[in-house]
Amino acid sequence: MTRKIWRGLTPPPSADLFVQPGYVADQLGLSSDDFERYRNLGLISVAVEHACGEHRDLNRVQCRLGNRVWEAMVDCEGTVVLEATTYLRGKLAKMCRDR
Repeated sequence: MTRKIWRGLTPPPSADLFVQPGYVADQLGLSSDDFERYRNLGLISVAVEHACGEHRDLNRVQCRLGNRVWEAMVDCEGTVVLEATTYLRGKLAKMCRDR
């Protein structure tokens, strides 16, 4: 038995991504064109959290494609202050995929 997942087309991605898409694509192991295509198809999820408190001028950006997750702290000019790329495995990857 095969399980099909329907992924409908999503509206065009917002301009909330503070970092150059080519840089994020490189961190996820994609070309810039593939990154934009996957993002337009809704396969790449982008979450931006505006920080408050002492880190008011930083934003937390998270890009997720399958089991690949790129997280970074980015300032208002788009400079990456801190970043990490992780590859989820096992139950954690399945949990994140089912969201």
